[in-house]
Amino acid sequence: MNIETKKVYKSFDGKDVLRNINMRIVENRINCVIGPNGAGKTTLFKILTLLDRANSGEVYFDGSPSSSLSAEEKLKLRRKIGLVMHNPFMFNTSVWKNVAYGLKLRGDSDIAKKAEEGLKIVELLRIKDQSALTLSSGEAQRVALARAMVLEPEILFLDEPMVNLDPLSTKIMEDLVFKMRSEYNVTVVMATHNLLQARRFGERVFVLRQGEIIQRGTAEEVFHYPNSSFAAEFVEVGNLFRGKVIIEQGAQKLDLGKIKIEIVPHPEFGETGTAVFATLRPEDILLSLEPLHSSARNSFLGEIMNMQDRGGIIWVTLEPVPGLSSAKTESGSIPFVAVITRRSKEEMGLKVGMRVYFTFKASCVNLFE
Repeated sequence: MNIETKKVYKSFDGKDVLRNINMRIVENRINCVIGPNGAGKTTLFKILTLLDRANSGEVYFDGSPSSSLSAEEKLKLRRKIGLVMHNPFMFNTSVWKNVAYGLKLRGDSDIAKKAEEGLKIVELLRIKDQSALTLSSGEAQRVALARAMVLEPEILFLDEPMVNLDPLSTKIMEDLVFKMRSEYNVTVVMATHNLLQARRFGERVFVLRQGEIIQRGTAEEVFHYPNSSFAAEFVEVGNLFRGKVIIEQGAQKLDLGKIKIEIVPHPEFGETGTAVFATLRPEDILLSLEPLHSSARNSFLGEIMNMQDRGGIIWVTLEPVPGLSSAKTESGSIPFVAVITRRSKEEMGLKVGMRVYFTFKASCVNLFE
């Protein structure tokens, strides 16, 4: 099923919640919608699943505008759509009956077999007779997923399905999301706050801010080449700078005020003095105890100001040492963030206060106005 929106607006009590939403859900892929609380993700999902109507604009299903569909046609369409909320409602009955509920409403002739298969998929067949009200949050999410999957949807919407789950339950749910797409050819649309999830399996990513989609693309494009300062900060790009484009010794550089870094020539920023933002992924910075002999255009001697362990990955904050790096510096410094593994940190003997070289290619610097 193909879903596309054009100029969708939605407001409540005169306040815009969604503005000019133009998006196309990629079929047979995992589509991730990311954004802060209050960005409009849940409202967007309700409109895309025909549970609510936009004030203006149109939603197209396989090319047909939803506003032109009859009540019977909308009902048929809804039966192809699954929806799992972050806090799913459980009926006061057994796990098995919760999964079988939708099948029963539809008068399915093979309820027992399908409900059992659904529970097998989410690995909960062993508790099929347990009261659904006694389930943990992770188990309830898996039951809700099974309840949606037994109805054989063409597209499945997951509204922050892993929020507040423990690590084990999160891992199980992630595996199930992969399985939905890879083994059952279900198009998945998932709203999530977990940026690692969006980076890992978001084949199409939409960044939503204050009711507007401010960026869309592959995970590579969104997380490595953000097109705004908000997107850069939200996706935790690590290094976000503001400076001016200059020409020095025939090379285009970015003057950050306290340091200058070489960049790949950008014709659109060719005019000297153009104010731009720049991002640099921490993983694109190499740390070394000695200067690196490489093609990288930027190499600095820096002092380690802070190290933060994020589950085995160390975020290292450094400040260039004025007068001792290959780049010209003025008074003061500007922090850079690099990442290394815990093992590399131990092998290099890194400590706060140490001086190390950090190097990155000009091509790794992403510019936007």
